[in-house]
Amino acid sequence: MTPVGTELFVGRESEMAELRSALDDARSGRGRMVMLAGEPGVGKTRTAEMIASVAEQVGFTSHWGRCSEERGAPAYWPWVQIVRSCIVRHEADSVRAALGQNAGIIAESVPDIARVTPDVETPIALSDPDLARFRFVDAIATFFRNLASGGPLVIALDDIHWADVSSLRLLEHIAQDQVESQIMIVATYRDTDITHDHPLFIARLEISLGSSTLAGR
Repeated sequence: MTPVGTELFVGRESEMAELRSALDDARSGRGRMVMLAGEPGVGKTRTAEMIASVAEQVGFTSHWGRCSEERGAPAYWPWVQIVRSCIVRHEADSVRAALGQNAGIIAESVPDIARVTPDVETPIALSDPDLARFRFVDAIATFFRNLASGGPLVIALDDIHWADVSSLRLLEHIAQDQVESQIMIVATYRDTDITHDHPLFIARLEISLGSSTLAGR
């Protein structure tokens, strides 16, 4: 039997070794982010699924957000999926504690919050859209950090080349915020789609500090 955390994914041994190292760091309270880049069909999503499976075996809880190519997806769509996953996969008391005073702020974009906090209050409206956006971004980052204090998390975002600008900004914030936490972020994207005017091109520069990028083969 192969020991937990040492499974081999044929043709991806080096990538899996880097990802397992990132898991070890996150479990030790040194948050990590790894980006899996490559052309379509090289196995980015499969690699992310493999490390999420390994992570689950060593005590992590994994949560997925998948970006949509379709027009009309709401802002923060992959993050909405991840918060929903947290609500389902964690005890209600843990979710409520992690939300704290931010439940109402997050519920504006994730109404499912009412399932664990039915008496959630609507926050005071902010006239400045930038302040409102920052309040939401900080509330989400704080929620994940609080939740991870009760057990390590893998946050996986698939196909972020399709992510909306708001979701990428939130990723930038969380990537910087999770440095001293039990959080590992895994993001996949098609590097063949990233031109100099693509939103991810700029976001990638902001995210690159403290993160690793593994190129597909």
